[in-house]
Amino acid sequence: MGSYWSWDPKETWALITWLVFAAYLHARITKGWQGRKPALLAASGFVVVWVCYLGVNLLGKGLHSYGWFF
Repeated sequence: MGSYWSWDPKETWALITWLVFAAYLHARITKGWQGRKPALLAASGFVVVWVCYLGVNLLGKGLHSYGWFF
């Protein structure tokens, strides 16, 4: 049997991705952010998505790795 949360790199980076974009939406809706600040937060979220997808998959570490090079 598994556990609910195993701190697998893919799970952890997926959580970070959700938290970054939740912060983005929260800032846009509640604080009314416009312009440069939310754009930087969204760009950092985009980088986090790429780290989650490529970084974890290419390193081949953890339970949810679908291919690796190193």
